[in-house]
Amino acid sequence: MTTKALRFPDLLFYAASMALSIRWISSAAAAGPSSLPFWLFAVLVFSLPLILATGELTARFPQEGGVYAWTREAFGPFWGFLCGWLYWTCNLPFFSGMLYFMVNLLAAALGPLGRPLLDQPLLFMAVALLISAAVGVFHLMGLGSGKWLSNLGGASNLALFAILIPVGGLVALGQGTATDFVHANYMPPLNANTAILWATMVFAVGGSEALAFLRNDVQGGMRTILAVLAVVLLMQVISYVLGTASMLAILSPQDATRLSGLPDALIAGLKRLGLGQFAPWVLMTAFLGGLGSYSAWFGVAARLPFAAGIDDFLPAAFGRRDVRTGAPTVAIAVQMAIVAVIVILSQAGDTLKGAYDFLVAMSVLSYALPFLFLFAVMIAIQSRPFPADSWRAPGGRAMALFIGWGGLLGTITAVVCTLVPSPDAADQIGEVIKLVVASACLILSGAGAYVLARFRPAPAASRD
Repeated sequence: MTTKALRFPDLLFYAASMALSIRWISSAAAAGPSSLPFWLFAVLVFSLPLILATGELTARFPQEGGVYAWTREAFGPFWGFLCGWLYWTCNLPFFSGMLYFMVNLLAAALGPLGRPLLDQPLLFMAVALLISAAVGVFHLMGLGSGKWLSNLGGASNLALFAILIPVGGLVALGQGTATDFVHANYMPPLNANTAILWATMVFAVGGSEALAFLRNDVQGGMRTILAVLAVVLLMQVISYVLGTASMLAILSPQDATRLSGLPDALIAGLKRLGLGQFAPWVLMTAFLGGLGSYSAWFGVAARLPFAAGIDDFLPAAFGRRDVRTGAPTVAIAVQMAIVAVIVILSQAGDTLKGAYDFLVAMSVLSYALPFLFLFAVMIAIQSRPFPADSWRAPGGRAMALFIGWGGLLGTITAVVCTLVPSPDAADQIGEVIKLVVASACLILSGAGAYVLARFRPAPAASRD
């Protein structure tokens, strides 16, 4: 496909779908006002290094595959494949969770008409599968078609924050805040809940690295990508900090449970302003935001088996694009099938649900591991000659090393924090063991897949 499908607005909405999430505001609000400086800290020590590293690495490596390609070029094919495997597989259970989140929002937005979705598990599952299939079909039609779901979702995410912030401000001005900001303690306590919150925030401010997967489909190339990355940083500061503060103006930390979510705060705020009739529209906007996030991540994730197919780690069919749409059809179709299986497992009996829970546990820790590779690559390539026509993070080699080591340290702390069990867990030691074993299984399965690829007979003829 010669035409580049993504313009600046398209890429910006992609970024709003992947690097902003409505779900994490409630987790931060549940921690109280101390989460506000914590958001700034997460942006400073993780998101900023990630954005700068993404810009430099995207400019240095034009190949398909983002962090997978970077790691392969820096450390060799095994580590590249393992990094890509972890990045891809940790997204698959996440897709199932996103689908259920969306169906719940859809049911709430439809009011009484949506009640059967919550009362009938088979109908709930069928709608989740239908949404997943529809997104997959859009991406099979090519990035030019698939981008519209991400555009709609990104715009919806921005709209939600644009509603929440003034609603919270109006509630605070007219009726006072539900949270005492003046006498609050802004120092996060050193306990398990803070550790869990930090891991959550790192996950929330991540996502900018995914723009690299779209590098060769962007009009304006690196100039457009760098401009969008700069806007992402600003969006995260405004949306997460002011969004959490607005939610705390509407709800107290005790009421702002991790499960209540941003839509609940919006509904409560609208009702207090006498605008409760608009609540279903807000819920539908939240649904569209989730749909766009799902679509954006689905499309990006499918590019990993596509890149692995190009490198002959997967069968050659994975590395082919449709000549008309440019879509990696086999990679998308296989991903659609795997997501469908995980969705069905999640609604199955206790034995199969145990398998699903294990898959989810494997993704909890593994989502942070590819960032270890990313920042390690940033450090490693500083010993190589710097291309004269490539973009470099401000400050030269010294700053690039600082970015790499700083980001690596931030990622390590997030990985350690994912091992901290919830205070509500009945068997806390068992929870830690489960996470370690699950992640070890995921790593070993990636190593096994790599070995199998090496023993697979080479194709008879080279690919076009």
